[in-house]
Amino acid sequence: MIKILVLFVALGALLPFALWLRGGDVFGKRIWILVGFLPFVLPAAPQLDIALVSWGLDWPGLVNGLEVTVIDVLAVALLLGQPRRRGGAAFGLLLLLYLGAVVLSMLQADEPVAASFYVWQFCRAALLLIVVARACSDAVALDNLLTGMAFGLLLEALFVIWQRLALGVVQTSGTFYHQNTLGLVTHLVLFPQAALLLAGARSGRAFAATLAGIVVVVLTTSRAALLYAGLGLALIYAVSALRHWTLRKGLVGLGGGLVLLAMLPAVIHSFEKRFEANPLTEDEYDERAAFERSAAFILHDHPLGVGANHYVYMAKNFGYSDRAGVAPFEGSRSNIVHNVYWLTAAETGYAGLVAFTLMLAYPLVAALSVGWRTRGSPRGDLLLGLGVGLLMIYAHSSLEYVLISKEAQYIHAMAVGVILGMLSGAVARAEAPAPTPLPAPLPAPLPAPLPDLVAERAPRPSGA
Repeated sequence: MIKILVLFVALGALLPFALWLRGGDVFGKRIWILVGFLPFVLPAAPQLDIALVSWGLDWPGLVNGLEVTVIDVLAVALLLGQPRRRGGAAFGLLLLLYLGAVVLSMLQADEPVAASFYVWQFCRAALLLIVVARACSDAVALDNLLTGMAFGLLLEALFVIWQRLALGVVQTSGTFYHQNTLGLVTHLVLFPQAALLLAGARSGRAFAATLAGIVVVVLTTSRAALLYAGLGLALIYAVSALRHWTLRKGLVGLGGGLVLLAMLPAVIHSFEKRFEANPLTEDEYDERAAFERSAAFILHDHPLGVGANHYVYMAKNFGYSDRAGVAPFEGSRSNIVHNVYWLTAAETGYAGLVAFTLMLAYPLVAALSVGWRTRGSPRGDLLLGLGVGLLMIYAHSSLEYVLISKEAQYIHAMAVGVILGMLSGAVARAEAPAPTPLPAPLPAPLPAPLPDLVAERAPRPSGA
């Protein structure tokens, strides 16, 4: 009841807040630091969530209700307070295409209301994406948002260090529910900041965020997170070195190598403790492969999908887990296929998978292509870092489903919004008419010549 009251108060303050944003120079304000920081606080602060409808444990899917968070309220206020900007029409069509596929999947769902839970969650993430894209055509808003995301990663570093040293947790998760979620979203902050560090960023933000990201990845003790973090950093360093080699890049590479060498014993010790507690049994039973077989059986029988947010419901109750050889334990039967592409295909069908892939591919291709063409500028390096971040999380998502979780969708939406905002800002600057040159000032008139007083002086009469 208290949360509902808080929601009504927030909605009542929404219009005045939006008018204040519109009346002032919103892009020069530090509110974008808060926008970038909040997604890292939200998982550890359930007080910032308001459940309008909640099925709780009564529904086995990934999303179990209709929620509104403080991020959503802030995004609406920012949307109302922003001037409209051109650009992003192509991606907007892809966004609508995927949304249409998800909405249509409700027609295939046994529980359309449960499917609508994911539709609502995706719309909230799309709203944040639009707001960020409009804002990040402005350099000040862009810098403030990146600062907020860097603060979020620093917060995660503090949490994982505390969890490891004080609590003895082997696979730390920071403020997030699971270490795999933390490992995946870290890519979207670590790689852009590492690219800016190599490009010569003078602020301490890039260095601190890069170091914090490495610490976070190591302490998650996640094989996939560590693998893709290493690949991404190596790729960014190689691209930056090929673009232009400097002494600074050599020193950064040397320093980074020494840091990784110093952390190697901690990495080895972490994985030893992990596998001591949970030995690998993938040669006997590969649960990920079993989940994927279950999703493949569902897609074969239901090419239009079974409805968003319905994978576990179908696999568990209609024999697909049995056919796929999923272990007959509640924890396994209630788990989700650890592959976001198989999950999307099973729930939204072939059409949904195509729309989802196109929606992911557009910002990736745009960031890498434009970033490479403009790699001589800091914006080009930032786009390359964001592109590598997207590439790594899309590869990582072949082993995880968390990309469509609420927490990951918020941070992914911000990263895509930054890319689209930077591109629309560049287009606007390119299309802006050249300033009309002012006419040259007329030369000042020459001063009138002084009269020849000597020549004009009347002759004196000669003395008689």
